[in-house]
Amino acid sequence: MKSFPRLILLLVPVFVALGCSKEDDCLASDQSITEYITANGIMATEGDLGLYYIIEAEGGAEKPTTSSSVTVNYTGQTTNGETFDQTSGSPRTFLLSGLIQGWQQGIPKIGRGGKIRLFIPSSLAYGANQAGDICPSSDLIFDIELVDFN
Repeated sequence: MKSFPRLILLLVPVFVALGCSKEDDCLASDQSITEYITANGIMATEGDLGLYYIIEAEGGAEKPTTSSSVTVNYTGQTTNGETFDQTSGSPRTFLLSGLIQGWQQGIPKIGRGGKIRLFIPSSLAYGANQAGDICPSSDLIFDIELVDFN
């Protein structure tokens, strides 16, 4: 019987570890995009399906399409200000059609050299899925500079 308490002590950390999920450590939005925009007095343009955006610099006249490959600098954060990804000065290139819908709708609004701030509801981001450090159903904010596209 003396080994029973020892067994309990050995199993408790296992149960605690199994009881915690990655979701416990993920970065979540604390407000919806519309609540965030209203609470912060942001004057953003409403796009399709709940996307909001602010064009900070128009860029060139030619604009990418969803079939374009885009090279961007960006910072992504949740509505509570937690940064989950950024380029840190080293642009990244993506096929726009392979990115979240919020980017597919927003990036074609600017040309080469343009800058845009996207306020993306979870339905145009990762929806109910967890993506890396981003919690399910999180609304996201991206500051994007379109460096180039083809």
